[in-house]
Parts: sequence; structure tokens; C-alpha cells
Amino acid sequence: MTTRGTCLLIITALLPISVVAAGLPPWEFGMTKAQVASFKRFGPYRSFSNGDLETFNGIYQGKKHNIQFFFDRSGRLQRIGVYLGEGTDGKKAAATFQHAYELLQQEYGKVVVPEIKVARSSEPVPVEVIAIGAAANADVTGKTHAAPAKQPKDTEVSASIMRGYVKRVKWFYVAIFLERRT
Repeated sequence: MTTRGTCLLIITALLPISVVAAGLPPWEFGMTKAQVASFKRFGPYRSFSNGDLETFNGIYQGKKHNIQFFFDRSGRLQRIGVYLGEGTDGKKAAATFQHAYELLQQEYGKVVVPEIKVARSSEPVPVEVIAIGAAANADVTGKTHAAPAKQPKDTEVSASIMRGYVKRVKWFYVAIFLERRT
């Protein structure tokens, strides 16, 4: 990669998502699997049994994360998941969801968690309490969503805390999702 290319990559990785092309720089929606995996600097890439890809060397907000790439039926990049954390500790998952909520809030403003109901007349609920409620809801139902009230033009942005089981052990996953608007 040229010095100019390296500088451009660093600059776009530090810009807010809404400032650059739809996707997560350097990856853009509509890319093929080969195009996504062509950014060797962020590899190696692993392919799931359904053909989707992931790398544990993706960059989001200046930090290395597990980034997963989901493709539509025509083989074009449709959705990107930035996995901020996964593990068996529910308290840690709640704290990670709080971090995801705060990242969305900083980037887009007001964030809504539809599964958490608060009386209109109540005081604002601290984000830590929202995160604990979101983790408890995910533990019971399997998933809790959060999304900015105001979405970017070309991308639907959300965060989720999800609960699943691996060999009968409860796991929590927290991710920020970017999805191409169709």
C-alpha cells in the first residue's frame, strides 16, 4: 500500500461513520466477498458455512474488533457487525452494551431501546440502568436492541445484546450493526 493509501485508510477509520461512504471504511456496502477480503491488512478472514466472513483484526473507533460481514443472495455486502464483546459474564455484557449505547449516542444523538419501557413522566433513566435492563431482557428473550432515533440516510444503525448457548453454557454477545438501506 502506498503512503497516500495508508494515510487515507487511517483518516477514514477515524471519521464518524456518517461522514464516509455507507459501510465501515474501508469496507463499503455492495462489495463482493473477494473485495471485502482484499484488505489483507485486516485479515486473516474466516468464512462461515453460509459464506459470510469475519476478521478479528477489523478496526472500529480506533480499536481492534471482531468484524463480521453478511452478504445478500447476490453475494454483495449488506450488513456489517462490529462485535464489541462476547462471553459468559452477564455483568460484563451489560457494561459492554452500555459502551455500545454510549457510542451510538455520541455519534447520532438520542438512542431508543424499544424493549425497555419507561413512563413518560419519569426522570431520565441513567444509561447504566438501561444497560442492566437490556441485559436482563436479553437473558430472558434472547435479544435486546438499541437504535439511534435519527438514522443516517443510507445506513440503518443499531446495537444488540444477544444471549445464546454454546454446549449448554450461556453466552452473551454485544454488537453494533450497520445495514445497507434498500
